[in-house]
Amino acid sequence: MPVLDKPTGAWCRHSCAQGCAIHGPEQPEVCRQYDCYWRDHDEVPPECRPDRIGVVATESGNATAGGRSLPVVTFQEDCAGASRGTLASRLLEWFVRRGFAVLVIHGLESRWEFDRERYGGISADDIEAAFRYELSQDAEELQRLGAVDSSFRKLSRDEAAAACRQAAGGQVPSPSGRGLGSIPFK
Repeated sequence: MPVLDKPTGAWCRHSCAQGCAIHGPEQPEVCRQYDCYWRDHDEVPPECRPDRIGVVATESGNATAGGRSLPVVTFQEDCAGASRGTLASRLLEWFVRRGFAVLVIHGLESRWEFDRERYGGISADDIEAAFRYELSQDAEELQRLGAVDSSFRKLSRDEAAAACRQAAGGQVPSPSGRGLGSIPFK
């Protein structure tokens, strides 16, 4: 995240048990607008607090794949495999049962978890391409907030699908030949 000089896939150095260590006018707007799922939704129990399970869950919009709109939640792991812990895996399953597609991220590694029966005929690659497309539509706002760098831009659906096909571990080059900013994908 350029505004915080935070490398792709790294947790913010300002993270603390209370959320963010930066408060007041010094806190970047992108941070002021952010709330993790646990803070915003009472149905998630206290024992699933991010610092207890090693995962920050964030509502991330919708991805339209195969004519279906899937709500997306990202799971940012603080260490590899954190989402497989007892409470984190229960939370992940809770989202999947409710129809969410969950993008689990640790560093530059990621995977999609979703109800394959409910969304028959839709693959993880379909969801990723749709998510990349939807996210890219907010390129100007994300740049304004400092969440991504200037190489992050709007993509057509074909460009988003092509970027997924080109993925080979790490950041996928955008059509401009530069990375997709601070958004990590497989």
